[in-house]
Amino acid sequence: MTIDQTADLARIRRASIFWLAFLAVSAAHLAGHLFPLGDLDLATKPLLMPMLLTWFLLVTRRGRLRTLVGIGLGLSWLGDLGLMPSGEAWFLAGLGAFLLAQLTYAVAFWPYRSRSVVTRPLATAPYVLGLVVLLAALWGELGEMRLPVIAYALAIITMAILATGLGSTVAIGAILFVVSDTLIAVDSVTDLYRLPAHGFWVMLTYLLAQALIARGVSGATQARGGHSATDPARVN
Repeated sequence: MTIDQTADLARIRRASIFWLAFLAVSAAHLAGHLFPLGDLDLATKPLLMPMLLTWFLLVTRRGRLRTLVGIGLGLSWLGDLGLMPSGEAWFLAGLGAFLLAQLTYAVAFWPYRSRSVVTRPLATAPYVLGLVVLLAALWGELGEMRLPVIAYALAIITMAILATGLGSTVAIGAILFVVSDTLIAVDSVTDLYRLPAHGFWVMLTYLLAQALIARGVSGATQARGGHSATDPARVN
């Protein structure tokens, strides 16, 4: 075994440890939303994105896509921290961090737009319709939050549309991100509906979203036939 092969094996082992840790902490965090386990959900939340980010950096080929998605995961971690305390100022700080994360993801996915549904209006229509319906349902309750919510909604829908250019795994992850944020929006600014175990469903969809985006992007950056799949023309 060569030195490079030994280093690769060690890196893969480290990555597996962080992936398993992410799954274990995610399970503990979700359990904290379902059962009376003290502040387990609060204690585990700051650990989630750093573990996923570390795994992502260990298994993903270097390049523009890896860098930007890594930044998006880091901004999401800041968003998680911002949404932990109560109060409108903290909520806006968390929303701002997630807005930057969505914009970063959108910029990361932009080179793959020719393979996304943006080139097929009928396939794009459900995304646009969902955005319009959500804003219409929230409009009367938003008040001074209208501009921030509109900006965020446009950013995440754009991200979700562009994500389809990187394959089904990333696309499903992006849709789950929209679902998670929709649950937060409906609960935060209206009395329209609140799911039982609301926090569990928000975090379940969020964690699945981030994990699928990270895994899908990682797969898209693996070499194929001696070329990097980060070339938009070579992404499945």
